Amino acid sequence: MRGPSEAPAPREEVLRVEELKKEFPMGDTVVRALCGISFSMARGDYLSIMGTSGSGKSTLLSILGCLDTPTSGEYFLEGVNVSRMSDRQLSHVRGRKFGFVFQSFNLIPQLSVLENIEVPLFYQGWREEESRLRSRELAKLVGLEHRMDHRPAELSGGQRQRVAIARALANDPAMLFADEPTGNLDHATGLEIMRVLDDLAAQGRSIILVTHERAIAEHAGRILWLQDGAIAKDERR
Repeated sequence: MRGPSEAPAPREEVLRVEELKKEFPMGDTVVRALCGISFSMARGDYLSIMGTSGSGKSTLLSILGCLDTPTSGEYFLEGVNVSRMSDRQLSHVRGRKFGFVFQSFNLIPQLSVLENIEVPLFYQGWREEESRLRSRELAKLVGLEHRMDHRPAELSGGQRQRVAIARALANDPAMLFADEPTGNLDHATGLEIMRVLDDLAAQGRSIILVTHERAIAEHAGRILWLQDGAIAKDERR
């Protein structure tokens, strides 16, 4: 048992970025989208990245999700430097380490709820029996156990986003990225989706939530405020 004066053991670091910069040439000028971003995140943290349009949050998300690489700086994921990996290596990392939830759901209209959830598992080479079992478990987790055979057109916006969350969890990712997950939903439905994300965070899931809405950002225990490509404030709640 830990004594009263002993500090708790530090939690495992899931990611760390050091002096991330991203520049885009635009004719004779250079647009500096990120201007030296540095922060770390422990496993199980719930982090919001907030900022107005043009603040750099989408660029940062693309780099953290291994969809893009920085112009300079380092990105360590579970202790491995991924900032200089090849496109093929980055694709491998995305498929095995990350889950993505987007504003527009990105579901395949011809597939059922279960089949949409199974898509990442198909690409990971899961056997059909195991894949179907995993998909059923995840459909139940997000409250869609009675809609498994329905197609996206037969679902509400909130239900479609629940499918997207289940699909993002299919490969048991080290990190879940949610990019404006309530952007296409009405207020009440958006709160339902945030409750799903909050429950996942309470279960120890590492989540990075990107939003421009303060009320949504406040669901997380920590908010990084971006302004002009830099961290203006690192707020812990």
